[in-house]
Amino acid sequence: MNIIGKLKVDPLSYVAGLESPIGVYIRSEIFKKEHKNDASLKKRLYEQTVANQSADGSWSQLFVLTANNLWNLRLLGCEAQDKAVSKGLEWLLSMQKYDYRGYPGFFNSPNRKDPSLMRSTFYGEFGPGCSIFYDTTYAVHLFQIFGLPNKKQLQTTVKSYLSFWNPEWCGAWCTINVLRILIEHPLSAESKQVNGGLEHLAKLQTKTGSWRGFPFFHTFHAISRTKQAMGKKQLERALPTIIKRQNKDGSWGRKEHETETFLILDALKNVAII
Repeated sequence: MNIIGKLKVDPLSYVAGLESPIGVYIRSEIFKKEHKNDASLKKRLYEQTVANQSADGSWSQLFVLTANNLWNLRLLGCEAQDKAVSKGLEWLLSMQKYDYRGYPGFFNSPNRKDPSLMRSTFYGEFGPGCSIFYDTTYAVHLFQIFGLPNKKQLQTTVKSYLSFWNPEWCGAWCTINVLRILIEHPLSAESKQVNGGLEHLAKLQTKTGSWRGFPFFHTFHAISRTKQAMGKKQLERALPTIIKRQNKDGSWGRKEHETETFLILDALKNVAII
């Protein structure tokens, strides 16, 4: 099934004009239609990104900026061996020195600017939950997408979540952030915690396909990475809302068009219906 023919507007009409890491990624990895100038655009975006990296591997000693820039580098096709990426990931590991109620492996930025920056930045795959869980889940995800999920330090974090997490343990953003990494990490993808999280969301899903109290685009994208039938059924139920919510220019979302368009299109790619 290809959903493109059912949409009001071909999303490529919006994506074609994006001169950003998200635009590069969507054109290349989802639509397989790179612009003739995308190679030079990638180089320019890469150089702009690494030019602002601090000597310690961070971006301005801020977790949010560092995580977002590492995500951008992955969208541009960079691998873990890239010097800027490896330095950035090492800096993230320096943040992993916290316990949560006796469970080890949690990341937390000591920079006082990070919490407010997190709450005001709706960019990428993670939303503004509790600082320690936003930092932790985002960091684990970055190691995952750079092909390093089996690092011992990251396994410690996932095992800690498996020891205490349940879908009603915190607010919606924390819940979907944690569920996202449990769905995608090899240690937890088939766990009872993921099954419980999907069951919880199934109970909250409305007739229109949205999830009561949960961010629609992030939830849709997080579930798209599961192989469990319960998740796939929820995605199918949400497809009419995907069609209905598309903007006239082919994008999705109200304020963060690029991020929310990425979340929808990447999720559709994950379930092979685009």
